[in-house]
Amino acid sequence: MTSILRYLWGLLFRIFPCPTQTGLRRIGTPMRDSPVLVTCNFDLTLRRLRRALRGIDAWLLVADSKGVNVWCASGAHELNARTVVAVIKTSGIGDLVDHRTLVLPQLAGPGVRAQAIEKQTGWTVAWGPVRMTDIPRYLEHGIDAPMRRASWSLFERLDTALGSLFPFLLCGALGFALFGRGLLVDYVVVAALAFVGFFTIIPWVPGRLGLARALVVDLVLGGGLLLTELTLHNPAPRPRADWIIAMVLVLLYGGEVGGIASNLKSDLDPFMARLGMKKIGNVAFAGTIRTDLLNGWRRLVLDPTRCERCGACQAVCPQGVWLTPADSVARLVNEDACTGCTACLRQCHGAAIRAHRVDETAAGGRSAL
Repeated sequence: MTSILRYLWGLLFRIFPCPTQTGLRRIGTPMRDSPVLVTCNFDLTLRRLRRALRGIDAWLLVADSKGVNVWCASGAHELNARTVVAVIKTSGIGDLVDHRTLVLPQLAGPGVRAQAIEKQTGWTVAWGPVRMTDIPRYLEHGIDAPMRRASWSLFERLDTALGSLFPFLLCGALGFALFGRGLLVDYVVVAALAFVGFFTIIPWVPGRLGLARALVVDLVLGGGLLLTELTLHNPAPRPRADWIIAMVLVLLYGGEVGGIASNLKSDLDPFMARLGMKKIGNVAFAGTIRTDLLNGWRRLVLDPTRCERCGACQAVCPQGVWLTPADSVARLVNEDACTGCTACLRQCHGAAIRAHRVDETAAGGRSAL
């Protein structure tokens, strides 16, 4: 029963920590030449990773991420080089294998600096794929471009959105149960339909950001409300309330989109930075390079004279912003797709990538990092 409750908590209340024990796990029957993988100690991630690795023999190091998933924990620097080094040293993995290669999840790039791990432990870091379902293919054939790209399929959209939005939807249901019981069933039905509908169609809704797309959908819903008012001589309160509930919920869904998709820019974080909000919990807003990039106050700039041609920027970027041709310096090829995750800044071996302030970039000034 406890296991089921923990699974449901991780699935439906993903915005809250759900830690599991750190340390070494054996997947299958690992040998001395088996790969060594690293993950976070978020319970749901570990469950799903075990499922994805069925039939694979591997060592799995579970690093402390404060019970948060890889993407969010690395963004908040809760999953970092220090926590990975700690699990390497305390697990005794060095005595169990003959190699010194760690496979880290690519989405850990913003928080875990590979060079720090290599310097402190002597282990070499290899960046695995974005999706854990690609790990078996990665272990057999190596990395390829599609494995590096963040995606947001219908299942991924519904899954991540459910884990982030369910607590808010539950609060809404409790509110209706206490103060508007006659509309409780309407709220539940409309919330479910709007949830599935919005996250099904969102890739095709015009707009660059989630909130802008929500406003487009709300215009359509507003048209439905207006049509109801015009066609029904004396419309009942319930249909009117259903339209309004749907419009409010779509705004909620749209405002959260950028915070749950690794391939979309956040709406909320740069807005909070513009308001001067410093921090909520472990999420920082004003004054961070990430929000400065999202607000257009900084731009990524490459100093080709410092580029070591290591390819780290391309290896960790889930959006294909960087390209490192063979034996050549890196190139910024898709800046518009950048979500400001800062993984390239953290992993660049020669500190060739900087986030210059826009005014200094225009003036040819020094880095503002």
